[in-house]
Amino acid sequence: MNEVVALTTYYRYYYDDWEIAAHTAKIELPIKISDKFTLYPSYRYYTQTAADYFAPFEAHTSTDEFYTSDYDLSAFDSSQYGLGISYTDIFTKAHIWKLRLKSIDLNYHYYDRTTGLSAGIVNAGFKFVLY
Repeated sequence: MNEVVALTTYYRYYYDDWEIAAHTAKIELPIKISDKFTLYPSYRYYTQTAADYFAPFEAHTSTDEFYTSDYDLSAFDSSQYGLGISYTDIFTKAHIWKLRLKSIDLNYHYYDRTTGLSAGIVNAGFKFVLY
């Protein structure tokens, strides 16, 4: 969009022979807050249909040839909200052995899905260059 704000989008469609069809859409809005810091708010939506063989626990019959009660194979929707910050300094003098620090990334995501699963996720990433 400009030198300070960019818009990143992503879409994926998935289908398999168990009749699971899924859609994923993600939007991220990196905002450069200084020459070294970038803020990354994001949102991800996911939806899928149930596998042919899915039914809740104890809902299957003994005559079913295949079955599962794994809710990862059920129909559900999920949302993930995130916020990350990145520090990038390719000219830093900080190093470990022959590795010079290039960037540090910290992220927090909140994940929630209609099957009742929710989670807070924290990530840290470090990039180095050889010198």
